[in-house]
Amino acid sequence: MQAEDAAMRLRQQGILTHISFKNSFVVSGYVTGAFKVGLWAVLDAQYEDACAYLAEENHEITSGLPEEELQQLESASDQHAYTVFNKFLFVTGLALLALILAAVFIANH
Repeated sequence: MQAEDAAMRLRQQGILTHISFKNSFVVSGYVTGAFKVGLWAVLDAQYEDACAYLAEENHEITSGLPEEELQQLESASDQHAYTVFNKFLFVTGLALLALILAAVFIANH
């Protein structure tokens, strides 16, 4: 896949990327509606460098980060997503419990 190759080349230059619709595209666009994948520079400050490097591999990257920092950013992002998802599940569970209790209360009166 071209997006994965580009993401790997950018990662080697210290640019953090994300590929959207990668798994949906593999299944089939007719099933999932994903006919294209997206390659994103995660950090706004790296967008121009990423575009220039993909257009011309001799472009000198000025916004690249060390691998350790890329790993820290990915770890922080994963932890944040996990926390947000858990909060969503908790609030949804409370709302569902409130609805069930309200339905039981109304049915009994």
